[in-house]
Amino acid sequence: MPTDLTQLNIEQIAELNPDWIVTYLKRPVSGSYRNVTPAGYGSILELRVDVDKRRPQERLSGDLYTHFTFCGIPITYYTGSFVVEAVTEAGDSSAMVLSGPIIYYADPGNNADTIEVRIPRVGYFASPAAACVSWLSNGNLVRSYVCPKISEYFRTATLEVDRFQGTVFPPTLDPDIDPSPSGLPSSVNIRETFLRSGIDLTVVHDDLLNDADSNDAEENWSEAELHDLMEARFDQFSNTLQWNLYSVIVPKFGDPGYNSGYYGTMFDWGGWQAGDTFLRQGSAIAEDAIRGREVDSLYDTSDKKDRLILQTLIHEIGHAFNLPHSWSRSVNPDSGSESFMNYPWGYTDNGGGETNFWSNFRWEFDDPELIWMRHADRNDVIFGGRDWIGNNLSADLKPSFEQLQTPVTLELQGPHVFDVGVPVNLGLKLINSSTQPVHVIDRLQPEEGLLRVIIERPNGDIVTFIPPVRRLMAPPEPFELAPGASTLTSISLSFGAKGHQFAEPGEYLLRVYYPCFPIGFIATATQRIRIAYPLSRGSEELVHLMTSPEAAKFLYYGGSRRDPAVIDKLTEATERYADTDPIAVRHIAAALGRNAARIHKRVDIKKGKRMIVADCADHKTAVEQLTAATSQLSSDYGRDAAFDVLSETRLIKQLADSHMELDNKEKEVSTLESTIKQMKERKSAETAIEDLQRRLKAVKRRK
Repeated sequence: MPTDLTQLNIEQIAELNPDWIVTYLKRPVSGSYRNVTPAGYGSILELRVDVDKRRPQERLSGDLYTHFTFCGIPITYYTGSFVVEAVTEAGDSSAMVLSGPIIYYADPGNNADTIEVRIPRVGYFASPAAACVSWLSNGNLVRSYVCPKISEYFRTATLEVDRFQGTVFPPTLDPDIDPSPSGLPSSVNIRETFLRSGIDLTVVHDDLLNDADSNDAEENWSEAELHDLMEARFDQFSNTLQWNLYSVIVPKFGDPGYNSGYYGTMFDWGGWQAGDTFLRQGSAIAEDAIRGREVDSLYDTSDKKDRLILQTLIHEIGHAFNLPHSWSRSVNPDSGSESFMNYPWGYTDNGGGETNFWSNFRWEFDDPELIWMRHADRNDVIFGGRDWIGNNLSADLKPSFEQLQTPVTLELQGPHVFDVGVPVNLGLKLINSSTQPVHVIDRLQPEEGLLRVIIERPNGDIVTFIPPVRRLMAPPEPFELAPGASTLTSISLSFGAKGHQFAEPGEYLLRVYYPCFPIGFIATATQRIRIAYPLSRGSEELVHLMTSPEAAKFLYYGGSRRDPAVIDKLTEATERYADTDPIAVRHIAAALGRNAARIHKRVDIKKGKRMIVADCADHKTAVEQLTAATSQLSSDYGRDAAFDVLSETRLIKQLADSHMELDNKEKEVSTLESTIKQMKERKSAETAIEDLQRRLKAVKRRK
């Protein structure tokens, strides 16, 4: 009779006496262990053992805490995390002994410490045994712990889900949907997916958001509204690191209009200073947009559409664990990964293509992702922890990395000097510099996940720009760019998830990388810009306001009604600093105007239900603020407009929209005509002028 049935296969076990199986089958040891909190001062070890059970990653890891009592109040605080990547397994049928060298995430050069974990082997149906842990430094025992098992899983978290009426809470699916591989689990849902990954994720379907009296017929949600919703309605929302996450399901995304290719987003705003909102606490998906996806017969049934919705939401939750896309991570980047963190339409293995992704997708994260979620540094993984990480691009800004002899080139355009606090918006131009047509992807916004922006600050620090929003978009359609032709977009770089990127005066170096297959990455030349010093005490006060988290969010999203005090402060600033800081004031006025021109949805309690209520647009205020924003600068500033040409064009069109809503066709026409004239005089981009000319013709034809 065998002494350890874990070494046998299913057929061998089936031949044994059932009584022997109950007596001799050993319980797996993988899971989480934690010693009892000490009565006074002491340390706490939360240990993760990952050597058996489902998809073992052959690692030990843990978090260390210090506990003490102050004035009778027990206090426990986190001190650091570690991992053992090279685990030696020993022991016999009575106990498993695991050992190996400790790697401290905060001090990777410290290689003096090792760990030995002894876990008694007990019967499969017996209570789990405690782990006896010996901590050694240079071979000498320095600490020991007795850690009872607290979970069969490696992390424990909670997901709170709200949804808009008419949307569907991601259901439990039978994944056997054509196309799909054989041998899938009998059912899949959010919780079961994470349980199979070693994460005990409790999913709470919290609120159904009813549309009480909204006149927003398309049920379209802007990023500003979604972020406000998270902060206002996430029951566990807190400015602290926590294992609580929020997701919301709405019909559509767009700003200002519905974007059918915008499927999901992760909110990534915070970490500015003590007390500010932390990062990565929420995500959202747009159900109608996802259901509208059509690729041959891949999404032609309700079950197939539900499959994409569930995969998309789990993808966004993966981002909240700080998982990058599978093809862009620094460890084993893989566009052929059959993982939640790949895009179905970006899959490249087994012939590639969206159909082949579903034919091979097993509702799993891949091994590098499992290692990350189970064993990475706690501050990297926990919701609200460190900012977005995981790309594999060089941070080198030096000219030696200039791309040569490529058919496509990338240029940064814009002012070289900015007043401190003024948003740094630059033009990004993609040019076909060859003599042949080329096919390119026009997806040049950092929020869309392809573009990478590297910034060298005045103190020499080199950072990657992290946008506050991550957008999951439908696959882009390549288009043909004729020889010598170009496409231009405006990118906003001031407001990042880590804070204001240009809050300090001085010289900054910028470089932008963009994927261009099969070349790899193309890059702009290093662009030098200078942030000017404030000229007065009043300018310092204005900078302090504009770089505050509340005002920065307002400027980035183009408005919010959640905090009226911010609107009052910014409105006052446009009056107080109009003469001393005209460029900054115009940027504030632009955000105030965009805010006033919008319908804003919020959630109120009515008759015991959370109801969605829409606040109407204030087009009179919008006209006032947008007119001020787009007014010409004096000749002292060396340019006529406070904005790049694309941003100015958008503002002028919004101003014209508000004139139209106020039934003032004469003002609508004169606004467009005067702007077109000014743009021609300063030889602005022809595409912007043509865009406004088309709008002007349409207005004149309108009765």
